[in-house]
Amino acid sequence: MTQEIQSVIVLGAGGNIGVPVLDALQDSKNFKISVLTRHSSTTKFPSHVTVHKTDYSESSLLDAFKGQDAVISTIGSMALTDQIKIIDAAVKAGVKRFIPSEFGGNNRNQRAVDMVPIFKDKREVLQYLSTKAKENKTFSYTAIATGPFFDWGLRVGFLGFDINSESVTIYGDGTKKLSMTTLSTSALSVVKVLLNPTETANQHVFVQSFLASQNEVLAVLEEVGGKKWKVTKADIEETAKVGHEMLAKGDGLGIVPVLRVISYGEGYGSNWEEDETLWNKKLGLPEQENLRAIVKAEYENKQS
Repeated sequence: MTQEIQSVIVLGAGGNIGVPVLDALQDSKNFKISVLTRHSSTTKFPSHVTVHKTDYSESSLLDAFKGQDAVISTIGSMALTDQIKIIDAAVKAGVKRFIPSEFGGNNRNQRAVDMVPIFKDKREVLQYLSTKAKENKTFSYTAIATGPFFDWGLRVGFLGFDINSESVTIYGDGTKKLSMTTLSTSALSVVKVLLNPTETANQHVFVQSFLASQNEVLAVLEEVGGKKWKVTKADIEETAKVGHEMLAKGDGLGIVPVLRVISYGEGYGSNWEEDETLWNKKLGLPEQENLRAIVKAEYENKQS
């Protein structure tokens, strides 16, 4: 029987998704919160958050995980397979729930896994979690898929939109709809999973803020900003080729074009409403957020 989750520890709490996850946990007021950081880290956290330092040895991980009900991993893509030893320590320490650094795209889709190298690492971690959950009845996991982080993507140009220069690269014909989620809703989904431990045990949970195409997002950006954007067109297959060539040369930035391919290309499982089961309603998340309001807030952030 799944037990109530009260004590949680966050790995990568100073990162892009780690910060909003920590904020959401604090806002919920349902958990005793700790974070795990390297000894060299200088990141500051609120006084009520317990900070555990680690060198990622088994002994230091066991010390940090002792008494924890859940481990939430938001570590970066370069360290995804390091989660294997972290999972081992979590199981050994008696942790009940592990949320891996999943988020992002659909690594249940084989074409997406073949396109994006780090998806192989994510799939390896999920397969390992599944094995451990079968071996240990008191241990479970939940993977959370969000699609691209929409608001963050607008800020940094990750989605092909550059809000600062008001220019966009449209991939294909721009009509492919994909599931996207804001950072705050992605973080809230972590809280909702922890508050619904029985329903989410050993599940791959798919959430979204909305479903939209590049053309639809562009129309809202132009309407809110009051001017036409500069549009450049890109071929999906050529983008995949460029991305893989960059990665083959050791250029890590090649991950950007291949992630755009699985977002805007057909057959990569990026539309949760068609390709997967959407969990928003089950978890008590908003079923449809206001795209215009989110875009307006990003424009205001740009101007401030």
